[in-house]
Amino acid sequence: MPRIPRIDIPGLAYHVISRGVKKLPIFHDDEDRHRFLQFLSRTREDFPFRLHAYCLMTNHFHLLLQTVDSSLSQAMQCFQKSYAIWFNRKHDHVGHVFQGRFHSIPVEEDAYFTTVSRYIYLNPVRAGMVVRPEDYAWSNYGRLIRGELDPLVDPNFLLGYFGQETTQQREKFRQFVEDMIDKPERITDCVLRRMRFWGSPPNQYIIRRHVSQQTA
Repeated sequence: MPRIPRIDIPGLAYHVISRGVKKLPIFHDDEDRHRFLQFLSRTREDFPFRLHAYCLMTNHFHLLLQTVDSSLSQAMQCFQKSYAIWFNRKHDHVGHVFQGRFHSIPVEEDAYFTTVSRYIYLNPVRAGMVVRPEDYAWSNYGRLIRGELDPLVDPNFLLGYFGQETTQQREKFRQFVEDMIDKPERITDCVLRRMRFWGSPPNQYIIRRHVSQQTA
């Protein structure tokens, strides 16, 4: 069965997920996580993007990012290859670190951008790793709501959905996230793997698909 073509249009926002091969850990300790974030920062220098949210779990990671004028596929291939080489050398592993190609879901900004960020930040809570999302050290949520600088993340776009004043933005976003802590998550892992869009498909994708069908 042929692969479904990836949507890769500069300027789009994406929810990016990648998992360890055979569901094995891609992080064994804090050094792994630190180096992962360092490689992500280096990749941004060559393939500019805006990172809005991230969460590093044990055997997978979530990113909410927006490309600028480069290919998401090229950026992620460069990034994951660099981390995988370093990871294998450190842990004396051979073979693949990540399970197949990464999964990227375009995000309809106005309708779903905040929903995706909340989904990402609540991952450690859903997994039973922490009680509150700000207690998890390996997402940017705690620094975001405390107003602390994170050199990787630009919080302005996300917080802009919650008013004009900075303190008010952070408090409203905190309430938005916490409202779902005790409620069941409707998006399961199986559903997530099958999703093509958070919201409506990008207009550019509809146009390109229509043109390809006409010329096929």
